[in-house]
Amino acid sequence: MKKKYFCSDKMERIRRKVQKYIHQHSLLNDNARVLVGLSGGPDSVCLVSILNQLGYEVMAVHCNFHLRGEESLRDELFAEQLCKRHGLAYHKVDFDTTLYAKEHKISIEMAARELRYDAFRLLKAKWKAEAIAVGHHKDDNIETLLLNLSRGTGIKGLCGMQSKNGDVIRPLLCLTRQEILEHLRQEGLEHITDHTNLEDDYARNKVRLNVLPLLESINKGVMHNITSTIENLNEVQNVYRQAISAAIKECCIQKENGETHIIINRLLQQASPISVLHELLSPIGFNKQQLKDVLNSLNESSKIFMSNGRRLLIDRNTIILESIDYPSGMLEQKELPIEKVHIKKDPHTAYLDADKLHGPLTLRTPQIGDTFAPFGMKGKRKLLSDYLTDLKLNLFEKERQLLLMDGEEIAWVVNRRSSELYRVDETTRRVIVLTWT
Repeated sequence: MKKKYFCSDKMERIRRKVQKYIHQHSLLNDNARVLVGLSGGPDSVCLVSILNQLGYEVMAVHCNFHLRGEESLRDELFAEQLCKRHGLAYHKVDFDTTLYAKEHKISIEMAARELRYDAFRLLKAKWKAEAIAVGHHKDDNIETLLLNLSRGTGIKGLCGMQSKNGDVIRPLLCLTRQEILEHLRQEGLEHITDHTNLEDDYARNKVRLNVLPLLESINKGVMHNITSTIENLNEVQNVYRQAISAAIKECCIQKENGETHIIINRLLQQASPISVLHELLSPIGFNKQQLKDVLNSLNESSKIFMSNGRRLLIDRNTIILESIDYPSGMLEQKELPIEKVHIKKDPHTAYLDADKLHGPLTLRTPQIGDTFAPFGMKGKRKLLSDYLTDLKLNLFEKERQLLLMDGEEIAWVVNRRSSELYRVDETTRRVIVLTWT
């Protein structure tokens, strides 16, 4: 049975405000099952309360990171008792956060975030919940913008937190911290306070405790004004995304081999070439200085840039982002008597005289100094690198080229050309037919 609430017009207004926000942003379907992160702090308690009142099936999950001694146990007990009083489904998850951070060489804060959301998603799937709800609100969003601004950011960082990010929703982004506390007071709901939130040892706390009060002393309407700016920037970002999407579509070609080719003259015709590169390359680790260096090096063919193991090549009139995968496939091999072989002109199939092979047959990629005798050149040898250059392959394609080796001899440049040394002729009795699929 759901609890019946008798409350003031102000509380009804706050609930309706959240309900309207949920509908406007398509966060939840009516009566949906939703997993809610319940720390026991005012934001999460308010979130559980309002979603429950609005008729959603709430499943509360409390994460104990075991970082604050007795306080961690106090928070756990509070969350459990709160859910019991209100008849809510409850689940607790324990983490050894310090060990996880050490093993993964990340900060405690990042470790807690990864552990929390990994657990949320597992439980969401188990309970078949529609979404994961967290208690971020307007004030959190303002703090996020200021932190991002202080660290240096693009338009995305200035847009703050989004109401929906994948399966994570933030129904309280429409409320201020003061509205949340007012809801708790009117409902007679207790909450707990993490003492670390009152210390200015952390960057976010410094913004909350020091920076925002200073800004409010300059302009009392600063919170409202920053919130309006975030809303405006989100609208601007919609235009930006549309323009960037069109620019990427115009500039980029996705090759079958997995490479991304950026056509330089088309890139330079865009309103902001560096923004196009940023959207393509920053997600894989290229920083802004590297992007500037790429733009300043467009006339330097064969120049390579690297980031997080990914490579980017300037190749004549194209910027090439290397495929993350080397060719995959399977070599099919069969031996046939000569009278059953019907040779077709097909670079994807090689016909080799079985009696001219010495073995073993192996696959590898090119090495410096490789030579072979291209089919049709009557035994004349050629540097493999020159042969691949004649085919106008870029550096990445050359490095990924597979070779079928007969011992130390190249028998087939896979899917391109076989060796004259293994030509099927009038003396051939048995044929090895090779196909790479």
